[in-house]
Amino acid sequence: MQPSSLRKFHRWHVHLLWVVLASAGPASAFSDPPTPADAAGAVSASDSPAVLELTWPDVVRLAEGHPRLAADRLQVAAARSGIAGAGAVPNPTFEADLGRGRARIGDEARPESELALSIPLGWIAERGPKLEAAVAEADVALAESLASRRELLLQLRTLFWNLAYEQARVGVLETLVAQTAKLTRTVQRRVETGEVRPVEAPLVEIELEKVTAELEAAGTVLRARQSALARWLAVSSDRTVVAKVDLSALPDVPDRETALARARSADPALRVAGARSRLQSAEVRAERRATIPSFSLRGFVTDELDRKAHGFGISVDVPIWSWNRGRIARAEAKLAAAGRQAEATALEVETTVIEAQAACGASVASARRFRDEIVPRSERVASTMERTYELGEADLLPVIDARRSLLDSRRLSLNALAQAQLDCSRLDALAGEETP
Repeated sequence: MQPSSLRKFHRWHVHLLWVVLASAGPASAFSDPPTPADAAGAVSASDSPAVLELTWPDVVRLAEGHPRLAADRLQVAAARSGIAGAGAVPNPTFEADLGRGRARIGDEARPESELALSIPLGWIAERGPKLEAAVAEADVALAESLASRRELLLQLRTLFWNLAYEQARVGVLETLVAQTAKLTRTVQRRVETGEVRPVEAPLVEIELEKVTAELEAAGTVLRARQSALARWLAVSSDRTVVAKVDLSALPDVPDRETALARARSADPALRVAGARSRLQSAEVRAERRATIPSFSLRGFVTDELDRKAHGFGISVDVPIWSWNRGRIARAEAKLAAAGRQAEATALEVETTVIEAQAACGASVASARRFRDEIVPRSERVASTMERTYELGEADLLPVIDARRSLLDSRRLSLNALAQAQLDCSRLDALAGEETP
């Protein structure tokens, strides 16, 4: 379940869950909730004796062994090998003829032979543009591998922060179950002493069952998140992955111009577009050089019936019928298209960064308001209502309502925190940042 898709509860239901959530200990019902890492450790330790705590830099290091990144590295190596192939000197051509000659007059006959060696020279004119094209192809492969790496790391960021969110949610629900059970015992004691009506005991017991069911469902989702991240990172199935991160530590939001400057210098899509433009430019030069006459040097030795000869020759490919105009025009059109594509890519990157920066800023502002303003106020209200009930000055339903209101606030706060981390992670990925 994505953090942004937390289902909304009926107001009466919501208020109780958050009130109980605020109470984190027997002395105070509204102490701070456990950190995500602590909550995850408590859940995971019971499932597996081996717990693997991972920070984001740990995830980046483990991701280096992912098959997609390995395939990208091989593609880059293949493209770089093409540079050596483009600059290689072509081999000379060796020809040998052997036959038997007979004189036109008389019966004289004997073997005849001819040896010839041809050295092509036409490659000299085309070698420069071909090398440039090969280098540009390697740059394209490298830039595409960086784009693939960014996409992979962005997917891992999403998995990582979703896992942190689920850990925090499980911790919140564990605290809620414990405090709801405490409230249930208080209500049952007051029912036994005749202080309140007997109908109040089933009400709070129903709330306890609801919260317990939600905790069980959250635990199932948490284990699925752990398994998914473990598979992506090729972690052994007998180890439980835990995200070691503070979900409430909100990232700094760069201003728009700073984010745009980082993206212009680091976005692999722009590097791909620039490399493709260089590739097409080299192709244009190569096609134009192809109109230069191609030369070959030739040396020969001939041994015939009535003569022996040796010497040198030269052969020239003269472009009489075709001046390569069609291929030149096609290469020039591709170059123009690559230039326009680079402009379009730059516009798309800038638009994406502007949107990502705005989303990051809005999410951080919302998360900070929930964390610093809404949740503390909900805690104070719920704490007051619970103390009032313990003194016999309030009914149970207002207490349940206050608890649900607090739970709803903390749910929305967790959701806002996780969304802020995801939005800012996307902005960091666009700017080429691999670590939070």
